[in-house]
Amino acid sequence: MIRPPIVCVSANPALDRRLRFDSLAVGRVNRAKSVQAFPGGKAAHVAMTAHALGARAVWLGFLGGAVGDEVAVQLRELEIEIVRIRTEKSTRMNLELIDASSKITEVLEPGKPVARTELRAMLHALAAGLRNKWRRAPVVISGSLPRDVSAAFYRSLIALAESMGSRVFLDTSGDALRHSLASHPSFVKPNLEEVEALLGQKLGTQSAIVEAARELIDRGARSVAISLGAKGLLWFERKNGSVWFARPSRLTPVSTVGCGDATVAGFAFAAAKGLDGEATIRLATACGAANCLAEIPGRVSFRDVKSLMPRINVRRIHSA
Repeated sequence: MIRPPIVCVSANPALDRRLRFDSLAVGRVNRAKSVQAFPGGKAAHVAMTAHALGARAVWLGFLGGAVGDEVAVQLRELEIEIVRIRTEKSTRMNLELIDASSKITEVLEPGKPVARTELRAMLHALAAGLRNKWRRAPVVISGSLPRDVSAAFYRSLIALAESMGSRVFLDTSGDALRHSLASHPSFVKPNLEEVEALLGQKLGTQSAIVEAARELIDRGARSVAISLGAKGLLWFERKNGSVWFARPSRLTPVSTVGCGDATVAGFAFAAAKGLDGEATIRLATACGAANCLAEIPGRVSFRDVKSLMPRINVRRIHSA
């Protein structure tokens, strides 16, 4: 029996261009040493990582124009199944500027407006897939929404997937996160800054972060992970369940772009495999750390994931 895939939904994809410089000077002419272009948006990084772990990765998203064509071509070259919702407007392009000290400056274009017919087409495509070849597959919804698209669209996607027996892994922020919690996603993964913005308070201690995760569960999420960057990852497994904390070994990152997305892929893959709590957070943290070593966001090496897993410090903070 073929295992279900991990379905990665992208409402606001991009083509990312990475430019490297000896130095960057604001207001001056800057000449890049090298340029790379690769599929961007959080869902693309999730799909790449899921594929590296051995999952069948499906990417479902809006793509338009020549930029959208390039994103589709590159994802297919990575052996990721594409379900393309064609849009009248062209797909956005983002810039990642890296200087010789490895400092990263990101310039993110806003997503262009998406027509109502295109929104409906995504809902129909997801429903059709979950009724047939994606039955009960984990669904990862990640990234921002395009311009002028209401957070109600994410609520519709979540309700649809959950009603068809799929667990939804949500990674977004701001109003999209705030309004989606009431739809009871199976899992959410904001970072610390996003949680602080959502709750309107600074979270200076581990106990405060645990209580923040509990608050998100009270608002509707069934499971909450909060990424803390190099300081680690906290996971509230479920309401009245265990709380885990994991910290990776010290690394010298190539880039931190996409590390949170790789972490989400690890959680979704672990859920599909039925791993227990400790194994789940160990895998997810190793995926995020492996992404730090990748030359391109999302292009993690399974070998790196395997080598990093024993070096993840995992402890249970609270038991069920």
